[in-house]
Amino acid sequence: MYELYLKYDVTMPIGVKGYWGDLCPHTFASIMYWTAETDDDINDEEDEGSKIGAITWATYNQSLAMVHGIDMTDVPFLSMQAHSQALFDLDYTKISQETIDEIGAASNFNIVLLIHFGISAYFRNKGLGEEVLKGFIEQMKGMCGYIVIAHNEPAQLDPNSLYPRMGIELDNLEKDPEKAQWKLNAFWQRCGFKQFKNYDNVFICNVDQVVSELFKAKAPVV
Repeated sequence: MYELYLKYDVTMPIGVKGYWGDLCPHTFASIMYWTAETDDDINDEEDEGSKIGAITWATYNQSLAMVHGIDMTDVPFLSMQAHSQALFDLDYTKISQETIDEIGAASNFNIVLLIHFGISAYFRNKGLGEEVLKGFIEQMKGMCGYIVIAHNEPAQLDPNSLYPRMGIELDNLEKDPEKAQWKLNAFWQRCGFKQFKNYDNVFICNVDQVVSELFKAKAPVV
């Protein structure tokens, strides 16, 4: 028996106060893995489990931006992203019918930018990362329409990676750049993401569509 959950560390408030962080708040969380071998362990409230990974994301409150006549170019954090053009394609002032046809219409204008998502090497290849990310997508239904992965480089290949500082162990992961990128992209696709247009290694998830597919997969066969 095991449970996976997020332990939130820091969140930033939402509101328009002339500061980009208020319109695009960041959330930081540890990915926790908890097991119970006996019924007695289940009642141990002090045991919060083990940290096996971390996740950080920024939520662009586009619904609020629309009310105030703000677009993405007014939010420096979004403009400074390496793949900012991919994000601008989702701006309510610029989104085209061609883009909507490719990724599907969203019932919510808000956009989540997934910045970090990592599982320690020991806990990989067990299906845990996929379970966590699909659960995260489900939790985002009603809160955003799209989740975008613009930061999509294998962490183990970056000598200055922040993941070790977040307590994520990267030893023994694939070191060949091409293979590592292929494995990472395949992981996103298994979780319901697809490559966005012709942007290199940029992936997007239509939350409504993916959650609908997840519920279909969970539905009992009659």
